[in-house]
Amino acid sequence: MLAKTLKSKVRNRELTLGVFLTFDFSAVFLEIFKAEGMDFVVLDMEHGSADLRTAEELCRTARLLDLPLLIRPEAALYHLIRRYMDMGAAGLMVPWLETQEQIEAIRQGVFIPPKGRRGPGGPAIFANNGLDRSAWDQIESSFFIMTQFESPIGINNLQSLISHDWIDSAMLGPYDLSLNLSRWGEMEHPEVIAAIDEVKKEAGAIGKNCGMVDGSVEQASFWINRGFSFFICSEISGIVRHRSKELVKEIHDAHSKVAKKQS
Repeated sequence: MLAKTLKSKVRNRELTLGVFLTFDFSAVFLEIFKAEGMDFVVLDMEHGSADLRTAEELCRTARLLDLPLLIRPEAALYHLIRRYMDMGAAGLMVPWLETQEQIEAIRQGVFIPPKGRRGPGGPAIFANNGLDRSAWDQIESSFFIMTQFESPIGINNLQSLISHDWIDSAMLGPYDLSLNLSRWGEMEHPEVIAAIDEVKKEAGAIGKNCGMVDGSVEQASFWINRGFSFFICSEISGIVRHRSKELVKEIHDAHSKVAKKQS
């Protein structure tokens, strides 16, 4: 149900793989990701162009496939989080976490009273088994909530921000973190790597797993060697670009070999 399996895998430090939906929102991608073994999908509303109807349709399709779909809202604001949870998301990946006020906005928007103040409603209500307290306990215990750290301020406050029992994981935002460290995309710079290691260490100290965004097997291997097991593996356009580049090169190489033999 929703993200129960995802919660278990992340908590147990099993290899867990997800992918962003940012620029293309066809439901066929959900079917492909499920069939090929992806563990979750993040619908990116921070940088993407999906509207609420698209978000709701993707959330419903993901539920039917038993593939957790998390939404990344534009910011940790109550009205945004409440609205996206109403669309039926299995959870959230909230960017730019730095303050307890942001954590409070997440809690208020995710949970109904007494834990929060989200009023039941929206398309998600049709997936409920009921509206009594036991039914809501079942639903709310199945949400997966992770907070994304992209600045030195967030890293300094990390333990106090993610110590709440309803937050499942920390997640890095490596590119924006590099910007905030004045390294502008130098994700392999020692300062950036040290900051990422610090996030993982601080999260681990309070029993929380930490995820990383990667764009290639080589990047994933680097972070696996540093103890990571929880990844968001690029975005659909990045996957298509990477495979297109490989495919074009491989076909050119095959053609060149034949041409050499014939010459």
